[in-house]
Order: sequence, then C-alpha cells, then structure tokens
Amino acid sequence: MHKLVALVCLCVFVPLGLAAQEQPKATVFGGYSYLRNGSSNNFGGSNSLNGWEGQATYNFTPYLGITADINGSYRTAASFALLPGVSASANQRLYNFLFGPTVTANMGPISVFGHALFGEAHSSLGAGVNLPIIGGLWQGLTSANAFAMAFGGGVDIPVSRHFAIRAAQVDFVRTQFSSLDALSTGLSSSTNGGQNSFRYSGGVVFRF
Repeated sequence: MHKLVALVCLCVFVPLGLAAQEQPKATVFGGYSYLRNGSSNNFGGSNSLNGWEGQATYNFTPYLGITADINGSYRTAASFALLPGVSASANQRLYNFLFGPTVTANMGPISVFGHALFGEAHSSLGAGVNLPIIGGLWQGLTSANAFAMAFGGGVDIPVSRHFAIRAAQVDFVRTQFSSLDALSTGLSSSTNGGQNSFRYSGGVVFRF
C-alpha cells in the first residue's frame, strides 16, 4: 500500500516539478488548422474547412495560464465554370475568437496542455469569381455571429529553449448559431440551434 501511494505521488508531483522548472512565461503559436463540421451543410459541398490558427498564452504559474485563440477556416461550398478560364463559386468562412484558462505540465521534454476556451464565432457566405489575369474577386453576401466554445488540448515538442513544434492540438468546437443563421451562411442545413465540430491544429510555438 505504501509503495502504491509513493508511486502515485511520484507520477503526480514529478511532472509538476518539471513544469515548475521549465514552463515558459508565455507562448505564441501559429499554424495550420483543419475543421471538420459535424453538421450537414448546404449546397452538397464538403464539410471540411481548412485554415489557420493563432494562439497566445500567458502563464501566471508553472501550471496555469490564460489563452487567447483566433482561428479562421474556409471552404468552397459550390463552384461551376461560366466560360473557359472563368469560374464562379460560393465560399464559406468561419472565424472563432476565443479566450480561457489553460493547464500545462511538462512530461520530461514534452509539454502537454489542456484548455477550455469561450468567445464568439463569425460565419459568412460570399460569392467569388475567378477571372483571367485579374484573379479572384469575392463579395460577402450574408454573415452572423454566435457564442462559441472549444475544449481540448495538445502536445508541444521543444526544439530549443525558445522554439517548439506543436505536433497536435485537438479541440471539440461548439457554436450556437440559430438554424436560420447557420443555413444562410452555409455552415449547416440542420434545424438544430447548435453546431458541433472537431478541429486539428499543428505548427510552431515560440516560448518566452
């Protein structure tokens, strides 16, 4: 029994001790983001959105910090050719602006973190035309804002004292667009007043 207690204490307090020694005061992350929209969507298009994510975390203690997260995701909802070299498309854009606590611990050289983020989502639908020489032109048609939240975490692998690779960050993302707003902005054709998605992110982390 005493050996079991000692082992549990070792597993709990050693990582926390490592975090206290090595955890940076602040981190800034930037990289690729893939969003899988769990709700069915309009126009028969894909429910996969590709984009980017930027994140900044300030650590008040070796274990607890506060994170600001901005994410942009994009997809072509529908496209068709008008003339040779000329095409038109309907494009959806989704932005999340989130903020919340982050818990981090260092498991040896690897940093493991979890967070709960809350804020606002902005979804918009627009029309685009690709023209020869001129390139792409885009005009927004409809947009809407709604409450959003994300729960998840990830793993950072350090390369040097001030630089790391975020191998994976996985989040469950919940947005609360009404069925009408979700439909009009191309986010979903579901009649539910909420949308569930899963997001993967990876990229580089600067540690300060």
